[in-house]
Amino acid sequence: MANLMRSPKLAIIGSGKIASFHADAFINVGFEITHVSSSKNSKSIAKFGDIYNVKNVYQCSFDLLKAQDQWDCILLLIPTEKNIEYITKILEINKPCLIEKPVSKDLNFLSQFSKNEFPRIRVGYNRRFYATIQMAKDFIKKEGPVYLKMELPESVNPKGNYENVLINSCHGVDLLFYLFGEISLEKNNHFASDRGRLVTLKSKREDLISLLMNWNSPSNFKIEIFGNKRRLELKPFENAEVFEDMEIIQPTTDLPIRRYLPKKVSSSSSFPDRDNQLKPGFFEQAKEMMDILNGKCPEHSASLYDAFKVQKIIERILSK
Repeated sequence: MANLMRSPKLAIIGSGKIASFHADAFINVGFEITHVSSSKNSKSIAKFGDIYNVKNVYQCSFDLLKAQDQWDCILLLIPTEKNIEYITKILEINKPCLIEKPVSKDLNFLSQFSKNEFPRIRVGYNRRFYATIQMAKDFIKKEGPVYLKMELPESVNPKGNYENVLINSCHGVDLLFYLFGEISLEKNNHFASDRGRLVTLKSKREDLISLLMNWNSPSNFKIEIFGNKRRLELKPFENAEVFEDMEIIQPTTDLPIRRYLPKKVSSSSSFPDRDNQLKPGFFEQAKEMMDILNGKCPEHSASLYDAFKVQKIIERILSK
């Protein structure tokens, strides 16, 4: 457990754009960034060190890991394919660690996490912390079983290159696990010319899920959840609206037809505002890492086991 009389010390491996988003969030919850490392020829690490007044800047990340007694928590924020180099050592150190999603695209590597171990090692699926997703989770709990439709447009170019699906669409698939718990793949339809997938999944509670992967479509990420008499829409994931009943709009001179529109009864937003300019979900995610450091159990963040489940089901969806 961290010494609460001082600011916990944070180490970061990686100094790219995403590192700045995380750094701002962790500083806001009370961490002090004391160690940072990047690749040997990094052009960003010196600037990052100056901006955040980091005392210990390393060209070799293994040197940072050797200084484990000098920091309390670590972030692994490097390109996905390089994570494998450091994860084994991070597991040995076993201090609170946040690894950017999806951890790895290599299912064989992730299979070592097929049991829910390493509770202090978390995965950066930050959308779990959105107020809108919490609203959806509460809606599902109260309304269930529900029918959910999710739309995950993604850039897949050239055909057959699923890099963006594995790296980015995994956010949406992780949300399905977070919202419903265990889910099973019931049906997997492939679009002609490999333009996407239409997938049916089911929860243990018999919630039905329709996942549309409409690649290269001019669409937003979207979730619609249909309850008993209410409907919740997230479009995109940062904006949520709940509808109940229909509102009747009488004809006017300009539009001489009667219209029936869904009646909005509540809403929520996770977009940044004047009071909070941080990237959505990052403050809450950093706060949970602080809680883990102080001996609390993780409540919302994803585990390495969750990362394994996400990539496993995506690979099944992508399979021919």
